[in-house]
Amino acid sequence: MTQASSQPSSSFPYVPSAGAVLVVDDDATTRVLVARWLSSAGMRVVEAASGDEALIAVKRAPSSFDAIVLDVMMPGLSGWDVLDRLRSDEELAPIPVLLVSAHANDDVDLVRSLRHGAVDHVAKPFRGSVLTAKVQAFGERRRVQMALELRLAQAETNATTDTLTGLWNRRHFEAMLSAELALAERHHDPFALALCDLDHFKAINDLFGHTEGDRVLRHVAEVIRSGLRPGDAAFRVGGEEFALLLRATDGEGGVTVAERVRATLADSPVALGVEPRVITMSVGVAGVDAIHEFDGSDVVARADAALYQAKRMGRDRVDLAR
Repeated sequence: MTQASSQPSSSFPYVPSAGAVLVVDDDATTRVLVARWLSSAGMRVVEAASGDEALIAVKRAPSSFDAIVLDVMMPGLSGWDVLDRLRSDEELAPIPVLLVSAHANDDVDLVRSLRHGAVDHVAKPFRGSVLTAKVQAFGERRRVQMALELRLAQAETNATTDTLTGLWNRRHFEAMLSAELALAERHHDPFALALCDLDHFKAINDLFGHTEGDRVLRHVAEVIRSGLRPGDAAFRVGGEEFALLLRATDGEGGVTVAERVRATLADSPVALGVEPRVITMSVGVAGVDAIHEFDGSDVVARADAALYQAKRMGRDRVDLAR
């Protein structure tokens, strides 16, 4: 369960490079004229001769469109019909749409356009300078909004993700564990918790340095990811400590998943120094399941005790809390 590692620009407001403006009109002369005005102002233009063509184009790459200039009166889907379909799609709804019309321009039509979600309604014939200025303003507003959403998403990622390994962090582990405990109690949905600790990791840092130690931790994170099932979640909760939330399984099923991860790690040596070095982990598993009457109040303590048992019994093993 990794998060995107790309970082947005540190300056704000950061405006992504301009996208395209979609010009939709069944009249080719009007369409070409509008496209020429917008192109002269430095905008990239995509043309569509019908509502159906417009929807196909925008669904192909929603984030690449800054704005849509849309004729109201067209054969087939009207501009209002297209607006309804855009607004019903979560990805397409934020694209600003400017409606243009030669006929539907009384107050009732203007109100209808706004209620359908248009940002503006312009009557034909219109001046190129006015239309261009409106489209530029709507497009820039769209790009600033996209940049803000990107920054908010990145901030949320940074708050919940371990930057070294890309796994979820301890803060997110605690939040997700609380959610899983609530589901288990209310709906009797079982899950297992596995606490993992790398064996003799301090020796790796002492012998090879922290840079190599970090490389080992990233390797372990990749091994963990590869061994989990869809829906499971992995966390780095300490220096060399990891936690796995294994959904829809009891303690025995959790042992099966944890054993697969442990065995894969033991079979995947890391090149350190002059020869590959085997990295192992000890794991304690505790179930919140029917055996425990879906009571998870002590699940962390039970998993931790099982982990201690695995360490005491020789390491590189998985033990199940009873």
